[in-house]
Amino acid sequence: MNPFRKSSVFVAAALLSASLQAHHSTRGIYDEDREIELTGKVIEWRFINPHPYLIIEAEGDDGEVHQWDVSYGGAAVVHLRRQGYAADTFKPGDVIVVRGKPALADGVYGVLIEGGRHPTRPDGSQIVGGGSMF
Repeated sequence: MNPFRKSSVFVAAALLSASLQAHHSTRGIYDEDREIELTGKVIEWRFINPHPYLIIEAEGDDGEVHQWDVSYGGAAVVHLRRQGYAADTFKPGDVIVVRGKPALADGVYGVLIEGGRHPTRPDGSQIVGGGSMF
């Protein structure tokens, strides 16, 4: 392969990688300096691609009950399945505890789970077994 073609392939790969990282980046969305804990009731769990999502109803810092979007940071079904999640992991009405980084925007109720943390039952017991995302 000629040198020009090699560098073109490298640049294209780098741009694609940066684009994918930006698409899945949580920087600027969640407060990296704070962690909150929410105890709430599962409203909806969708184990679908491109990103599974979990909605819980829990009381916020303001004392009001809100629906919170629990984010797994852009993980796909395959990544969560490797950690023990399944389509029936959560059911509407289940009470769970979530720990993570709260959304930065005012009036937005979201929390980012990262670093191998998983929701637990109120007694502290695990819901999923853990494991590697990759």
